[in-house]
Amino acid sequence: MKNRILLSCALVFSAFVIGLSSNVQKAESRGSGARCGVLTVKSALQHSTAVFAGEVTGEEKNGDIKTFKFKVEKYWKGADRKEIEIFVYQTARYQSPFKEGEKFLVYAVADDDGKLTVSRCSRSRALEHAEDDLKQLGEGKTPK
Repeated sequence: MKNRILLSCALVFSAFVIGLSSNVQKAESRGSGARCGVLTVKSALQHSTAVFAGEVTGEEKNGDIKTFKFKVEKYWKGADRKEIEIFVYQTARYQSPFKEGEKFLVYAVADDDGKLTVSRCSRSRALEHAEDDLKQLGEGKTPK
């Protein structure tokens, strides 16, 4: 009797582990979004619509979309104006790092409507942590 109980427990436990591992594989195979590869500076520049360094001067929230207004200090691509807006779709898993009064190096892409967006897998970062990027990007241009 004792052996049957142990055998039953072992079978139930095995079924649980097998079911759990297959769920993990399914989540990984369907792109659960748990991880993303950050592009190199060269690749991020190539795939971005706009690349610039600037200070967040304001933000607005409309549902899950936050709009950040930036004062552009330097740009390398597509941000040749003094002010620019970046749109970020925020979820429970991703909250934008942008904060009013702080400076960032931003790599943005245009959505289907032409709005500049930044996502979780963007190479965007606080300017104080962007030394390597800035060296590779070079001098940059001042907006007019």
